[in-house]
Amino acid sequence: MNFWERGISFYFDGTSFVHKTNPFDQARATQSMAWRRKSEGLALNCTTKGKKAGVEGRTAHFFVAIAYGKGVVSCDQYFHRLKGENFADYVRLRFPQIFLDSANPTAKRFLQDGDPVQNSAAAKRAFQEVGAVTFAIPPRSPDLNPIENLFHLVSKQLREDAIDKQITSENFEQFSERVKRTMTNLSIITIDRIIESMNNRVAMIIEKRGQRLKY
Repeated sequence: MNFWERGISFYFDGTSFVHKTNPFDQARATQSMAWRRKSEGLALNCTTKGKKAGVEGRTAHFFVAIAYGKGVVSCDQYFHRLKGENFADYVRLRFPQIFLDSANPTAKRFLQDGDPVQNSAAAKRAFQEVGAVTFAIPPRSPDLNPIENLFHLVSKQLREDAIDKQITSENFEQFSERVKRTMTNLSIITIDRIIESMNNRVAMIIEKRGQRLKY
């Protein structure tokens, strides 16, 4: 059994996308990039997480989980300010079903990064209550969480759709639904290939001593 494919029940993270009233114009605008020197390790990695489409407009927040052979097993929008207790309530409510839909329901092992809210005392109590085992990775280490690649693909698809379909007007509810539809429609094959790259990622991180990878 490949640990990354079957040993991890699901890969989990939160993400945000900013609503634009005219997606067509926004999609044609020059995209910003976050970068850093090649020598900077994982702990110094800069990320654009939570700012997928700019800085103006309402933000659509989602908790997302992917699993090998299953694709996107959850995509839940949330609307409140995220705190430890809020996230703990979500864990109690949704994790049992997400584990049932995952690649390995019996292991109950999931991978997430070091986000403070997702690793708060309240969250850890909730993990224990539902029998979840956390496979934690360092903060700001997107190379080690394949779900970050999925978020990148979704952002790209949202821009392409806005241009191809000439979406010049879209309210927040329509945008939120388009994000969720784009996320859940990503093919299982695509997601499996991302997860299958984990062995290479780990080997390259060791070889490069924590330097940023191509992933």
